[in-house]
Amino acid sequence: MILGGGFAGAYTALHLEKRLASEPDVEIMVVSRENFVLFTPMLHEVAGADVAVTDIVQPLRKMLRHTHVAIADVEAIDLAKKQVRIRHSGLARSFDFTYDQLVLALGAVTNFYQTPGLEEHALTMKTLGDAILVRNRVIDALELADNQSDETERKTTLTVVVAGAGFAGIETAGAVNDLLREAMKFYPNLKENMLRVVVADPGDHILPELGVSLGRYAQERLARRGVESSPKDQSRRLRW
Repeated sequence: MILGGGFAGAYTALHLEKRLASEPDVEIMVVSRENFVLFTPMLHEVAGADVAVTDIVQPLRKMLRHTHVAIADVEAIDLAKKQVRIRHSGLARSFDFTYDQLVLALGAVTNFYQTPGLEEHALTMKTLGDAILVRNRVIDALELADNQSDETERKTTLTVVVAGAGFAGIETAGAVNDLLREAMKFYPNLKENMLRVVVADPGDHILPELGVSLGRYAQERLARRGVESSPKDQSRRLRW
């Protein structure tokens, strides 16, 4: 039994299907909240309306032809009895499944680092629904700003702050910035100087995964495209 249908869970099942193809008494089961594998590195492209939703998903049942796929939430794990209790949201009762071997591949959740107000008010970028919501919010912001009469209100509406300067944050900021600037021409009451996209991060530079030199190079390139960034060494120069 494999809990989780993301990269780790789905490819574990695929590997076992190949390795155990000649073993008729082996059953493989994947329990997942979604019936597809999501290619998360391209979520920002959905948010930026660069690719369609169907371009970054792969149906689990199409991918895993010899695996029992159960779309459900995991309610409990009993290690002593080797049982997992799962429940589909549309069913009134839960079901217990017994396993011989258990793989935990449930993924991760967004860490807000106890930043005041962030969890209550921010949009996350973790799921397909998150990316669609971000895209829709960007479009709604353009529509709202186009109908506002006060320029200060328009600038407030068209200000986007991305918390986090890692890969996900920078890619999201770049995609949202491009979408806003490319769509601006269809809104006669809006001008590019009303738009502001800011990346906020407590580090010394963006993209710490790449090191200082590449991070600062990326920061310079983003600045040319109109994206502001506020790592620790520059935060004092930003006027919020």
